[in-house]
Amino acid sequence: MNFVRVSILVSVVAFVGCGPSGPAMGPVKGKVTLGGKPYTNGIVTFTPEGGGPSGTGATNSEGIYELFSAGVKGAKVGKNKVSITTVVAVPESKKQAEVRSDDPSYSAFGNASDYKAAEKQKEPIPAKYNTNSELIRDVTSGNNTFDFDL
Repeated sequence: MNFVRVSILVSVVAFVGCGPSGPAMGPVKGKVTLGGKPYTNGIVTFTPEGGGPSGTGATNSEGIYELFSAGVKGAKVGKNKVSITTVVAVPESKKQAEVRSDDPSYSAFGNASDYKAAEKQKEPIPAKYNTNSELIRDVTSGNNTFDFDL
């Protein structure tokens, strides 16, 4: 009987330890420029070196981004590998918001040919900032501002 109580207690403590607070997060924002001009169609991703959820944010018309990770503002505290990529454009005719799920053309949204065409788009950002990223930033629990001039 004591074994069962101890097992339940250990399980509850372990569960509470993994509660909604999750890993320590730090708010992250900044600006991305390419050739000195705001980069307006970028995705910035911070991937924690020790594992955990990545923080991701899109740049706006001024090149400004703010990261969110699993619905929480920020990125995991600690060293993060940073990658910056370009948003792949989906043709206007294929945007899902314009097609209802019961419409026969719904299944055509995002078909293989659309993605193959998107893959052919040249990535204007050098690989050392995305696929072969050399960028590392240390996120702290306070406000973090990281600007990237590519």
